[in-house]
Amino acid sequence: MSLSLHVDNNSWTTHIKKHIENYSSANSEVVPVIKGNGYGIGKSNLAKKAIELGLLEVAVGTVFEAKEVLANGIKTVLIMDPIKDIDELAFKELSTINNSTLLLTISCLKDAQNVGKTPVVIEGLTSMNRFGLKINELKDVSSLNIKGLSLHLPIENPQQSKVDQVTNWIENYSKQCLDAEQIIYLSHISESELRVLKTKFPEFKFKARIGTKLWIGDLKAFQIKATVLEVHEPNTYKFGYRQREISSKKRLIVVSGGTSHGIGLQAPRSNVTLKQRLVAILSGLLEAFDYSLSPFVINGKQRWFAETPHMNVSLLKLPASVVAPKVGTTVSAQVRMTTTKFDCVVIN
Repeated sequence: MSLSLHVDNNSWTTHIKKHIENYSSANSEVVPVIKGNGYGIGKSNLAKKAIELGLLEVAVGTVFEAKEVLANGIKTVLIMDPIKDIDELAFKELSTINNSTLLLTISCLKDAQNVGKTPVVIEGLTSMNRFGLKINELKDVSSLNIKGLSLHLPIENPQQSKVDQVTNWIENYSKQCLDAEQIIYLSHISESELRVLKTKFPEFKFKARIGTKLWIGDLKAFQIKATVLEVHEPNTYKFGYRQREISSKKRLIVVSGGTSHGIGLQAPRSNVTLKQRLVAILSGLLEAFDYSLSPFVINGKQRWFAETPHMNVSLLKLPASVVAPKVGTTVSAQVRMTTTKFDCVVIN
């Protein structure tokens, strides 16, 4: 009774090495991002793979993710979310970790007053407009133990090109933080953009933080399996928490994987294009009439949920004309790796 992720280690490793080599050819180091659910694979598994490939510096999202990564032998952990003095729980967690292994991120002047000589990177405010210091504030943090400048760039179509944004920051960083290390951490930057930046600033070391593209950029390396727990033959009866009725034209199939795994949970969509908006409207109309597409695939097609997923299992509707899977066998699923918690991860 499990929802499991199976990883083809050879394909997965080949994909990761390819990205490391591509960025290396652009004179940049790769800093793997290990955060959240470990991109479905698990933070410990990612840390072990990073060490296997000689990548001893990684980035995590929050301070609460640092211990699990460090426990697997990583030497340096960059905490990308800023450490805020108003977050007492984060500071309490920080006090339990050997600070010599951490790089903290500073994104505002107020927080800069509380770090002393702790190694930090300075987060610059880019066109992402999420958080960060403004360019004219760099001089006010110049006395800190600065190990680099961190810039988080948008994924798509910034008004100012990414190269221009980074160039502007580096020029001001060089002038205002004279004793800072000449290291630039970048998120969402391409190899071609890095080549341009390295030509303009040969004295700087560039470190590309990569997560999704590095770990799960090749989905062919992964197979997701759910166990078939029950097959109810076609009949007319009521079922489930809400006692809905199923007709004799359909079977009720019970498979492992529910809301505790992230099944049926969705992040808000980025409906930018007309096509994306039309798809969102159609999906909403279907749900209004009790049609919600599940991620579970039986005989080559994703099947409809029979009702809202339960905590550990999902109930599916399968036309009586379709050959049903046998109890105890597995079916595949198409899920979003970053929001799915698997019962087990098998790497072989």
